[in-house]
Amino acid sequence: MNAIAVSLLLLVGAPASALDWSRPWSEPQDSAAARDRSDEYAWRLFIALNWPADPVARAADRGSRLGADRPVVWETWQNAGAVYREDGADPGPWASTRSREAMPAARRFETFSLRDFPNARHVVHGVMVPLVDPLVDAKRLTEIRLSRAAYQFIRARELYNVDGQLRAAAGGRPVVFPLGAKEVKAKWRVISNAERSRYHTLLVTFADGTQRLYGLTALHIASKDLPDWFWATFEHVDNASLPDGEGWRLPSRDDFACRGTSTDCNLAPRGVGLEGTVWQNYRLRGSLTRFVDAAGAPQRLANSELETGFQTTASCITCHSRASIGVGAPVAIDAAAPLRLPIFDGVSRNGFVGAPQSAWYAAGGQGNPTFKSLDYVWSLSLAHAKTESRIDPRGSTP
Repeated sequence: MNAIAVSLLLLVGAPASALDWSRPWSEPQDSAAARDRSDEYAWRLFIALNWPADPVARAADRGSRLGADRPVVWETWQNAGAVYREDGADPGPWASTRSREAMPAARRFETFSLRDFPNARHVVHGVMVPLVDPLVDAKRLTEIRLSRAAYQFIRARELYNVDGQLRAAAGGRPVVFPLGAKEVKAKWRVISNAERSRYHTLLVTFADGTQRLYGLTALHIASKDLPDWFWATFEHVDNASLPDGEGWRLPSRDDFACRGTSTDCNLAPRGVGLEGTVWQNYRLRGSLTRFVDAAGAPQRLANSELETGFQTTASCITCHSRASIGVGAPVAIDAAAPLRLPIFDGVSRNGFVGAPQSAWYAAGGQGNPTFKSLDYVWSLSLAHAKTESRIDPRGSTP
C-alpha cells in the first residue's frame, strides 16, 4: 500500500474533532470530520471554495467578505478544457494557466461540437444566421475545475493524455490522487437581471460578441479526504420549482442545517456567515462517504441539474468508482477512443448504486479488457491522445 493510502487510513481512524469555523476562507482538511460530521464538513468546504478569490494568488482573499460579486476560489482553479488539450500536450505549470476572465467560453464550458449542429440557426439583430457558437443554444452551461493538488498530480503522471493513462494502467502503478486533491462540477443557467441578487453570477461573451447573464445553479464537490473521496452536492433553492427543470426527485439530507428537525428541511445553516449573501439561497442536497448505509442499502444522492433524468438511481460515489480505462485487449486501441466503463446501466439510463463489483473491472475471458481504476476522477475521460499517436493497450506507443 502506498504512503498516501496509508496516511488516509490512519486519518480516517482518528476521532473527529470540532470543525474550525474561525477562518471560513481556509479549505478544511480533516478526514475524521469528513467521515463523522459530513454535512457540516460539506458546508465548510462550500464556504471556503466560494470565498472571493485573489486572482493573482488564485486563493481566497482573506480581506474580502463572503458574497462579494467577484470570481470565487474554485473559479481560479484549472479548467478541464485547458487540462485535457485536444493535442494531448502538456498543459503547463499551474502558475502559467489563465484566469477565468481570460479563458474563452468555448474552452471553459462543456458543449456539443459544431458537427452536431450542421443546420443550426439563431437570430442576431433580427436576422436568422448560422449558429457559430453552440453555447448560445445551450439552456445550461457546465464546467469542471481541478484544484492545484489535483492538477499537479495529473501533470506529474502525464494523465492529461490517453497515452499517459494507458501507460499508468498497464504498468501496474495505481492512480491514487494525493490527500487534499479536489474537483468541482458546476452548472449555470440563464437568469434575468431581476434575479441577479439571488445568484452567484457570470457574464458570458459568445463568439458573435453578444453577452448573456448566468446564475450558478448547481455545484458538485469531490474532495480526497477519504480513500473513496468525500462527496457533496449543492443546488440553488429555485431548482426545486424551475419550469424547465424536473424538480427534486430525491429528498435532501442535511443534518447540519436541519439540526433539531427533519433532515430534508431544505434550509441553509445559520450562524456560519451565509446570511445576507447570495449563498444563503443554496442548499446541500446531501453528502456521501460510503457506498451503503448501516443497513446495507445503497446510498443515493442526486443533483437535479447534473443528474437530470436519473435522479432516483444516482450515487456520486458509485458512479465515480467506475472511472477507469481498459487495458489488455489483443488489438491496438485507437487512443482517440479508449475503452471506458459506461456511466449508465445499459440503455435504461439508470445509474449504478451500491458497492462496486469486481466483475466491472476484471477481464471477462480471453481477449476482453481489464479496467483499471482512475481513482474516482471522471474528468480523466476527457483526455485526448497525443497528436497522431496510436496506443497499444499494453501501454507501448508505436
